[in-house]
Amino acid sequence: MKLQTAKAGLWLVTLAMTGTTVAAAQISAQAPSPIAGYSGKPDALSVLSPGKPSEGESMTVSTAEPSLPDAPSAMAERQAAQEPSPAPQSTEQSPRSPVSTSIGPAFVVANGMLLGSTIANAELIARCRPSSCQAVPDSIRSRPALYGIGIPSSLAISYISYRIKRGGSRWWIVPVAVFTAGNVVYAAHAAQWSR
Repeated sequence: MKLQTAKAGLWLVTLAMTGTTVAAAQISAQAPSPIAGYSGKPDALSVLSPGKPSEGESMTVSTAEPSLPDAPSAMAERQAAQEPSPAPQSTEQSPRSPVSTSIGPAFVVANGMLLGSTIANAELIARCRPSSCQAVPDSIRSRPALYGIGIPSSLAISYISYRIKRGGSRWWIVPVAVFTAGNVVYAAHAAQWSR
């Protein structure tokens, strides 16, 4: 059954290819040949040899030139029209880049306070009595663990505020202020229960 279906499919493909070839041959036979209107010798060598074109052929070429967008003359005209005029030299200074204006004195002071409060918080939590400061688990009460968590967290908050400030927003201070306030509040609580 599959063999018969494959043979039928093969015959259909062969029939379609033959029909397409025959139709293309008939169309090309019916199409007028551009050589038929050529005045001169009818043999193939005269058609291929360079000679003076007739007036009809030269007229066809001359009227086709403006419609050829990739012709060298059209390209040269288009490039000449698109060339910008030289810009006048300005003596003004260019505005400062956002990267250099993002880190200002206010940014440095705010992030310095964040880092200082993180260090104070880590020191006071390390000195806190084990029964107090229950918000911090006993497993991370050592100084290396507190610094290992606190310093990278502060740097991450500083980077986030830097990205916000570089984007032009005035809200860059919010993450720094929130985490600084949290450090101060918890450090004050831990200071009450220190050893």
